[in-house]
Amino acid sequence: MSSVKSVISICAQNFRKWATDYRMWTIAALLIIMTIIYADNVHKNAAALNSDVSLWIFPFLYSSRYMKLVYTLPVVLMFCDAPFVDKNQTFVMMRTTRMKWLCGQILYIIAASAVYYLFIFLLSVLSTVFIADFSSDWGRTFYTLANGGVVMPAEVPRIEISLIVVEYFTPPQACFFTFLLSWFAGIFLGMVIFFLNLVTQNRYIGIVSSFAFVVWAFAVKETFGMGRFRKFSPISWNTLDRVDVGGLTTNPSFTYCVSVLSALIIFLIVGVFVFGRKKNFDFKE
Repeated sequence: MSSVKSVISICAQNFRKWATDYRMWTIAALLIIMTIIYADNVHKNAAALNSDVSLWIFPFLYSSRYMKLVYTLPVVLMFCDAPFVDKNQTFVMMRTTRMKWLCGQILYIIAASAVYYLFIFLLSVLSTVFIADFSSDWGRTFYTLANGGVVMPAEVPRIEISLIVVEYFTPPQACFFTFLLSWFAGIFLGMVIFFLNLVTQNRYIGIVSSFAFVVWAFAVKETFGMGRFRKFSPISWNTLDRVDVGGLTTNPSFTYCVSVLSALIIFLIVGVFVFGRKKNFDFKE
């Protein structure tokens, strides 16, 4: 029991640093601004269609590849200093054990990723709660946009709504599965940074590698036949429009996405324990 408390305390200590970490304040401000802008765009589309605004914008919030960049790169920024070594953490490591300390940092990555996407979900609800129609249905606006064939005024910004998501998922289901996929993708990015920074003893290798995964997700589109590489792009799976439903698309299945992400995360965690037990934490700035 004392070991569990130690691990949780190490994890909680990283969360307490958020209050004075300007990176976290910058990330929060960016997410708030971008979510409000997206909610306003949905409102403009609903007004043009003389229809209702849906409360359930979260599954589509970062489905376009440009918004995927905007909402995923902050995860890299959030974990860029992994394995989170400072003078205080060195003291904590000495008071506990290295294995407990590593477990605490891994738990922090898992928990912080969940908090990040829960925050986005809450923002999506709060940004529409006063203008949305309270319904467990998608609403006519999203159904119309998903089916296409509507000519919108030039001043109305275009938003992407996946027809497969609207047809095959209820809003609560789509929100849950989007959160789950996004959470796993966030953990994966955090563990990539943690593992590579730990192995190379250089803070930039993990950042560059995780950034490459995000850019690869941006590049993997149907254009120029790049869609066939989507099975090798874990970050592109963090929205349901890039996951296959019922064999209707060439996208990887939900089971495939969760299984591969889980396997990659477990592999990285094992790697952290193997190398972290012997490595000195002397990073090159």
